[in-house]
Amino acid sequence: MVGSLGLCFLLLLAGPGRLAAQDSDSRLFPGSADGGRPAPSESAPLTRSSPIYRMLPEESRDDEPWMASADLGTDTPLRLGLDARRPTGTSLTSAAALSLPATEPASWTQPCPTHRLLSADSTECERRMAFAGLTMDARPQLEQAEAELPRSVFLERHRLLFSTLIPITSIGAVTANSLVAYNTNHSFRIHQEGWFGRDTTNGGADKASHLTDYFVVTHLFEDVYRMLGYSEKTAILASFSLAVATGLANEVSDGFTRHGFSWEDFAMDAAGATAASVISLTHTKDLFGMRTSHLPGSTYTHDVYSADFKLSGLGQRLGVNLGPLRWLVLSVTYGAKGYRVQPPIEHQRQLGFEVGLNLQQILNDLGVKRNTWWGYSLHLVGDNVRFPFTAVGMRVDLNRGKWHGPNNGNYD
Repeated sequence: MVGSLGLCFLLLLAGPGRLAAQDSDSRLFPGSADGGRPAPSESAPLTRSSPIYRMLPEESRDDEPWMASADLGTDTPLRLGLDARRPTGTSLTSAAALSLPATEPASWTQPCPTHRLLSADSTECERRMAFAGLTMDARPQLEQAEAELPRSVFLERHRLLFSTLIPITSIGAVTANSLVAYNTNHSFRIHQEGWFGRDTTNGGADKASHLTDYFVVTHLFEDVYRMLGYSEKTAILASFSLAVATGLANEVSDGFTRHGFSWEDFAMDAAGATAASVISLTHTKDLFGMRTSHLPGSTYTHDVYSADFKLSGLGQRLGVNLGPLRWLVLSVTYGAKGYRVQPPIEHQRQLGFEVGLNLQQILNDLGVKRNTWWGYSLHLVGDNVRFPFTAVGMRVDLNRGKWHGPNNGNYD
């Protein structure tokens, strides 16, 4: 975990670059002034910059083909109108379509009216256009902040180099952490630690730590791969694979220390990486997340780990302005009190339900965006760490079935 965060800051220091942007320009043919023929000035060949093609179903109505035949290619807006003299069923060329009169008879009905409910007998055209309007707008509105990342020409130009260094650095960091920081005078051994049981060494807090840490690390790896210019799906696959490989390397190296190799720890690493990848693939980062906790100390007694539901994402998806409620998250938390604490105190395994501050949304509303290097650095901490005294809730001690709270969970 520490090595992965260090790698991210190394990339952040590689230097800011220009953000990737797209710019499009469309131009239209001029309309003709004479009611049925192209103007003399239009008889010369026209240069077309970006013709638009539209596929029409075989059952398209008779007023659809002539509308679709119009090209886009000059600087003057195209003016379409219905030529009452055109016999029904006759085809219309592109040139003729360009010269349609600018006025519309009052009896003319648009082929696909907008902003109305579709009836059971709605035409195929109406249904397709309504569906297109929904699918085009939904994702950008929900994930615009998540999709924006700082880009650097330097990073993309040296993509192969960084793609090689990232796994070497990540796996090397966790291996060195185990082999250097702990006593390695042991042969390789496997330690059955258990899961979240009452009599486990840490009351399950270490398993919650592995779950949330590798959730965060997987999203971090995904962001780094996207900064290097990889596609979304490639970045998700690469980040999942690297996170699982890093977790395995960590446990294998732990196998030569007093901790021993823990299948339970590795399973929680893989579960965290899987949860992060599923959320990325389903584009639900605006709704769901996890936050880790690493407060100073040699035990987990003050740490609280959370799985969050973000009200801001719900409001955006429903199109509802939640006001200040968008700055809140609803969380399920886990923490263990008293395990390995000296002098001994009462052991508690606390499952909590709380309301807390959504620092991610607060940063966004303050104008701190992820598409700048300094903004991304702040989000890296604010989005992924559950800070003390930023939430309040009730917690049940699974050891005794006793409720505690309302409190913040860290120092109560």
